[in-house]
Amino acid sequence: MKKKKRPSAGLTKAERSKIVKQARSGKKFGKKTTFKDVEKKAFKTYGSKKKAKAVAGSVFWKSQVRKKQSKNK
Repeated sequence: MKKKKRPSAGLTKAERSKIVKQARSGKKFGKKTTFKDVEKKAFKTYGSKKKAKAVAGSVFWKSQVRKKQSKNK
């Protein structure tokens, strides 16, 4: 089996820490959305708080990695 890669792969520990602090404080991580907004939408789709949090976390980290990659180009 292929080992899964973490969504936050490619970010340093300091960068991950800074990003998590921003998310917990409620700052926007996309153009218009916060972690809570994504979590609410995922809850409506999946109907489970646990799944909604997992989906929101994955979306959050993937957007952060994409943001970092676009800055490095």
